[in-house]
Amino acid sequence: MNPIVTDSDPTGNPDVQPKQSKLVPARDLITGGFSKNGDLISYVLTGLLLGLLLDWVFGTRPLMIILWTLAGIAIGFFRLWKGSEELEEQGKARSHGA
Repeated sequence: MNPIVTDSDPTGNPDVQPKQSKLVPARDLITGGFSKNGDLISYVLTGLLLGLLLDWVFGTRPLMIILWTLAGIAIGFFRLWKGSEELEEQGKARSHGA
């Protein structure tokens, strides 16, 4: 009895799973590779705007602006740090650990 050969498995091995196509393109393709800097700026601006809005709603000027801008800076740098770890791991994988 011959195994069924599919287009995704030319060898006829039934244990081989077909490759899943990505429905969402890679982030770097969308942003052009500037996403790490864009993340930092967007988190800081989001914190600033959220602080302005909350100060306007609660009348606590400048408390919320300061708090949320600092939170945006902290989150932005954290994401930048995590992104640099990912780049370092990719570099090690490309150089095969050398």
